Amino acid sequence: MNKILAICTSPDKGGLELYFVNMVNHFHLHEKNIVAICKEDSQVSKLIKSPMIGLTKTSIFNIFYQSYKLSHYIKKENIKIVHVSWTKDLFLAALVKLFSKKQVKIIYHRQMKITRYKKDFYHNFIYKSISIVLVITKGLLIDCQKYLPIDGDKIIELPYGISLPDNNKIYDKKIFLNDLELKEDIFTIGVFSRIEEQKGQHLVIEALNLLSEKNIQLVVVGHCMDLSYQNGLIEMINKYKMSHRVAFTPFIESPMKLMPMLDLIILPTYEETFGLVVAESMLMGTPVIGSNAGGVPEIISDEHNGLLFESKNYKSLSEKIISIYKSEEFRVKLSNNAKIFANKHYDYQKHFSRLESIIQKL
Repeated sequence: MNKILAICTSPDKGGLELYFVNMVNHFHLHEKNIVAICKEDSQVSKLIKSPMIGLTKTSIFNIFYQSYKLSHYIKKENIKIVHVSWTKDLFLAALVKLFSKKQVKIIYHRQMKITRYKKDFYHNFIYKSISIVLVITKGLLIDCQKYLPIDGDKIIELPYGISLPDNNKIYDKKIFLNDLELKEDIFTIGVFSRIEEQKGQHLVIEALNLLSEKNIQLVVVGHCMDLSYQNGLIEMINKYKMSHRVAFTPFIESPMKLMPMLDLIILPTYEETFGLVVAESMLMGTPVIGSNAGGVPEIISDEHNGLLFESKNYKSLSEKIISIYKSEEFRVKLSNNAKIFANKHYDYQKHFSRLESIIQKL
C-alpha cells in the first residue's frame, strides 16, 4: 500500500482530531506506512504512535518554507498520498503538492458542515489539487457537491468507524456517581459535548425543570469552552433548585466506557454535522435522544432506534425524555434496534478496509 503523509495541525481535541489519531494509529499498527504531521505539543501529537513531524505555528510567512521542506521529505520517502483532516491545513497540502511536482495525491476528509460557496480563486487553487473528498454523511456529501469547486464523482461518503473500548470495560456506576454526589438508584441522563451554547446543555436543564416531579438526574460531561455560558447553566440550576441532581465532570478520555451505566444519553446540539455521541451510545446499548437537525436524523430513526426532538425546543425534548423514562420496555426496544443499526453502519474494521480500498485506487 502507498505511503501516506497525514496532516492535522489543529490544537484542539474534538471528534475530528480523535478520528485523525485513530486513523494514523490504525495504519501504523497494520501497515507501517504512515507519517503524521502535527503541531508541536498539541493534544493530537501526544496521542500519535506513528513517526511524526512536529510543526511550529504556521503563518503566511513560513508556510511556503514548510511546504517546500515537506516536498523534499515526500520525494525522499517516496510518499504518494497526503491525507488532510483539518480545513486550515488544505493550503499547506496544496503547496506541498505544487512543490513536489504533483508526485502526491491529496485526500481531504471533510467532517464539518459547509455553509457557503467556496469557488473563489483561493479555493479553486486548493480544490484543483485534491483527488478525493471524503465526507461522513449524505447531507455533507450534498453540501460539498453544491458548495465546492470539485467534480461530484470525486466526493465519496465514508461514515465513521467506531472502535469499542478495550475489553468492553466500563466505569463503576456507584463509585462514579458517588464522586459526583449523585445517587446510583436514580434514572440518570448523560450529555457528552463541549460546554458552549450551541451544544445545547441549557435545553436539557430546561426540560428537566419541566419534569421536576420525576426522579431524574443529569451528568454533563465535557470541556468548558465558554465560562460565561457554564456560569449561566449553574445559575439556572440553582434557580430551579436542581443542584442536588445535576453534576459536571470534565472531558473523559474514553466516554464510551461511561455510557452503559447511564439510562439515557441526549445530544441536544443545535445542529451536529454527524453526531458521533449518538452512534457511540447505540453501540454501548444506551438509549439516545438527538435534535432533529444536521446529520443526526441520518442515524436516529425516530421511535425505532432512538428519539428525535425539535431542535432548540426544550418542551419537545421533555416529552421525549418522559416517554423513555416511563417505559423500560420502550428503552429496551430502542437499544436493541440501535445496536443492530450501529454495528452494521459504523463497524471499525469495515470503515478502514473501505478507506484502504479508496486509497489503493488512486
